[in-house]
Amino acid sequence: MRRTPFAVTAAAAALLALTACGGPGDDPEPETEPSADASTEPSSAADPTDPACLIGDWRITQDQMQVFYDAVSASTEGLSLTIVGDTGLSFTETDYLYTPGFTLQLEVAGVSGEGVTTGSIGGTWTAADGIITTTVGDNSLSTIVTINGVTQDASSTIGAIIASDPINEAPFDCTDPSAPVLQFDTGSGRVPVALSAAG
Repeated sequence: MRRTPFAVTAAAAALLALTACGGPGDDPEPETEPSADASTEPSSAADPTDPACLIGDWRITQDQMQVFYDAVSASTEGLSLTIVGDTGLSFTETDYLYTPGFTLQLEVAGVSGEGVTTGSIGGTWTAADGIITTTVGDNSLSTIVTINGVTQDASSTIGAIIASDPINEAPFDCTDPSAPVLQFDTGSGRVPVALSAAG
């Protein structure tokens, strides 16, 4: 036989006791209308083209960067890229800084290697109608590639593909201000990349 939990039984007994105390002439207290709570009023939806949501320090996770580099490698025959590490991106009202400090495992035409990207690219930015426009002021990006034990500076070749300025002319979506989405340039199209708050 199922036993009624003690707490429920006690609550029911207390309710019966209170009910029994009321005489036939006792009128119940009139119910009052609940007061309006401003916090329950629906807030206005975020403007997806408001660039103010981009201001701050952001992190592009390894998973999101992999989505980008999958699209990059898909557009280049014989190239496969696997990323290890996150990327930083920050915006002030006027300036931006992109810091792709990561390692890429490369496979080019069946030959494996590794590319290490360091440095940063930054400058000024503006936004209108949901599109970011950047003007590069400093570019210290460097991509050092090691293939078959041979190390070379590939900043001007492979680096131009994997560590360029992907946010220039990038559409953005601030529907969720805590996770804005940028359309990164792959060289042959764009792919959505979500930002996460840094820290």
